[in-house]
Amino acid sequence: MAPKTAKPVMVQFSSIISEKRKLLKMSQEELAERVGISQESLSRMEKGVIAPRFERLQLFAEALECSIADLFRGEDEAGEWAHTIERLLSPLPRQ
Repeated sequence: MAPKTAKPVMVQFSSIISEKRKLLKMSQEELAERVGISQESLSRMEKGVIAPRFERLQLFAEALECSIADLFRGEDEAGEWAHTIERLLSPLPRQ
């Protein structure tokens, strides 16, 4: 469970990366390696303690086989964050 001080978008992100990782039957260690972070950092992200660096969002999306916006999409108000992030990122070049 995320700490009480976590922002709604962070709680949503942490829940989604954990769910998607498990659906892909991927260990924390494997996802962390693909994204270029430590397993400890990934664990803290999945708990909602820390947020990923902006530049790592594309790596998370690729590793979890989804779009960046999908990392923030939810059934509640956090879904609005996904639309905003998607709109802001759409003009940026893909690598």
